[in-house]
Amino acid sequence: MKRIIRSDWRVVVPVVLLCVCAGCPQYRDASVPNQILTMEEPLSGEEYLVYVPSVYDPSHAHPLVVLCHGTKPFDTPRRQMGDWVKLAEEKGFVVIAPHLEGTAARLFHNAQEQVRRQRRDEQTILDVVRHARGAYNISDDRVFLVSWSAGSYASLFTGLRNPDVFRALAVLQGNFDPVLFADAVTRVDPYQPVLVLYGAEDVLTGREGRKCADWLEEHRVNVVRSEKGGGHQGHPKEACTFFENVVRTVPWMHIRAIQAGDDPLTVQFKIRSSFEPAQYAWAFGDGEDSPLAEPRHTYARPGTYRVTLDARPTKGAVVRRTVEVKVGEGGITSSDERQAE
Repeated sequence: MKRIIRSDWRVVVPVVLLCVCAGCPQYRDASVPNQILTMEEPLSGEEYLVYVPSVYDPSHAHPLVVLCHGTKPFDTPRRQMGDWVKLAEEKGFVVIAPHLEGTAARLFHNAQEQVRRQRRDEQTILDVVRHARGAYNISDDRVFLVSWSAGSYASLFTGLRNPDVFRALAVLQGNFDPVLFADAVTRVDPYQPVLVLYGAEDVLTGREGRKCADWLEEHRVNVVRSEKGGGHQGHPKEACTFFENVVRTVPWMHIRAIQAGDDPLTVQFKIRSSFEPAQYAWAFGDGEDSPLAEPRHTYARPGTYRVTLDARPTKGAVVRRTVEVKVGEGGITSSDERQAE
């Protein structure tokens, strides 16, 4: 894999100067009723920050926003929390910020090492999300991942590879190099919305933000582009508005296809969704269908089948999801497709 950039003063000094000239995160007033707490995930020992709004009610499920910080020392989990705690208090969501390894990619290591760190960050993020869900009542269908600057390496890698966990992603003036995301391509869910926000005068990441949006579109991702004036600075309000709009306008439904028992031709279909369908209409791609919520289906022969589910909510239009399911030797695999609607 190609080398990114050497680590020496010839690189670090220009980056510091660019940060000064181009702008820094617009950290907000963090004076909120509750404290920002430090939590520890017991299995990994990873620490992360959490803010729980004063309106939190354990009898109701709350949204969760996961923050991916930029390059230290220019950005940290606590500085990102400073951007987000006021919004968390106003909107009533829980916000967490883990410590990440892979946010110094442009300065210190080659691509192979960077991907290793992104995998480590992926495990860290999934661990702390699981721990936060155990500690608080978190909504299954309203978990969001957001990043600023070099935090995009973690948010894109983790978010694209885990669409069943993260309903939507927001990449705010992020760094991007396509060689670092080859492992995410096969896991893309084309129904997962991704905001890519870049600055018109951002000399650090403006060009990379455009390249990121282009690459995501080429790989069937549901991209929302946003160009802002100004330099390299934070835009938490825009990300929050994007997440709210996703909840209002983009139904979430994820199909999982798993092998049922020992038969490699029998598939158990399961779904997770942001709504309770009143009717189900499955088409298994072999001429068979089912009205059940989570049917089990046996194919006559190995092959790849296009499976479609039309789920009708109590109110509103039918929500359609299509997946390609491969059955036979080697087990069952599936990938989401997006069709013209």
